Amino acid sequence: MKLTKYINLKTGSLGAVFLGIVVYYINKDFGWQQASVAGLKQAIYTLFFGGAIVKLCETQCLKPEHKWMGIFRGAAMASTIAIIAVLILHHFKGTPRPFYSSLPILLTAPPSFWIIAWRSRRKHYSKSVLSK
Repeated sequence: MKLTKYINLKTGSLGAVFLGIVVYYINKDFGWQQASVAGLKQAIYTLFFGGAIVKLCETQCLKPEHKWMGIFRGAAMASTIAIIAVLILHHFKGTPRPFYSSLPILLTAPPSFWIIAWRSRRKHYSKSVLSK
């Protein structure tokens, strides 16, 4: 079983570093230990679960034949899952500011997944047109 079949490790890694640092700084007023726990939870979550959600977005955006419906479907599914999961993650013990720690995902998930879906769909269909 290949891990990259189910998880987009490249995007997950980039998101893990970025969001882990952001969540650390959001919680740094509560001490480095609590801020580190919150940032590390976010980074690990983003690497694995976020990478899996990106892969879901990439596959779901290709299913409907209508281009914009596919993009909307992939982005909406991925954004909804990511937002609900991160709200649950940060409301567990260990994150001093759960809402503010979730805010970066609330703001960036929909446009980010829209771009990911659009690029995946464009890449997939440009390859299929070239191969014909």
